[in-house]
Amino acid sequence: MFEAIISKIEQYDSIVIFGHLNPDGDCYGSQIALRNILKAKYPTKSVYAVGSGLKKFFDILGEMDSVSDEIITKSLAIVVDSNDLGRLEDQRAHSALDFAKIDHHIDNFTFKEGPEVIDDKATSTCELVYKFAKENKFEIDFISASALYLGMMTDTGRFQFANNFVQMFDIVSDLCKLGVDPILINKTNNTVPEKTLSIKRFVYNHTTIRNDGIVYAFASKKDREELGVTSAQICANTSLISYVINHPIWFVASETDNGGMQCELRSSMFDVQKIATHFGGGGHTFAAGFTVKQFKEGILEELIELCAKTIRKGGI
Repeated sequence: MFEAIISKIEQYDSIVIFGHLNPDGDCYGSQIALRNILKAKYPTKSVYAVGSGLKKFFDILGEMDSVSDEIITKSLAIVVDSNDLGRLEDQRAHSALDFAKIDHHIDNFTFKEGPEVIDDKATSTCELVYKFAKENKFEIDFISASALYLGMMTDTGRFQFANNFVQMFDIVSDLCKLGVDPILINKTNNTVPEKTLSIKRFVYNHTTIRNDGIVYAFASKKDREELGVTSAQICANTSLISYVINHPIWFVASETDNGGMQCELRSSMFDVQKIATHFGGGGHTFAAGFTVKQFKEGILEELIELCAKTIRKGGI
């Protein structure tokens, strides 16, 4: 399954692992785990993970690396948890010598730079990194196991969603046997600053429940500035308005700092990935998102109508 990626890895002495903008537990976890796994297997190679990561986990799982432009131009870039180079947090990836990708999002066929392994039935990219290590008999140390657990836990909504629950829990069991402390990871992940309460209050107070089956919340740039938060922090709260009876699609959207709009879509039964794709985004069948560069007049109404149309027609 991973033969072509292994071939690429063995060709280069320097490897840089890139993740997507606004990294989550799966992005950060897969970067940290893959970095450690490759370092253990190839001790003479230089392996880096770049991006902002998840600072709350740095003391437990490790920090991200600072890498010069020169190093990247001499490296293999491995893209994890992202459809393509355009969605990466560190856009210096474009200057790498060569490319490979491991991802679990629905393939939009925009990655043309090198070999890739995509499995949109996997719970997470961390699951695929686990399989990468197992298939090639690479060591998974305690830190890597913990990082993989973090990614699987967060991308499945604390193990609520999976295409294969037996396989998911088999992997989780194996990670726990390697020393993972679920209580510590859950506690660290649940720790939030006081500002989070203000965000939740805003989302609840600005939620619209429509008769056509849509629930949504929207924050303008002015709203965010008053709260002192980013669009990503606002849009991370879709779970607050989820699973309202007879309302199968919900989303949280926010105007961005540069005049665009960010949105996270969720559904209990409809393919919202197709809606996200309409706006240049992507993701999974029931969990997707997008960012548009221009918050043009009528775009929010267009999004609402597309959601309503999806419900009326039973899908796009």
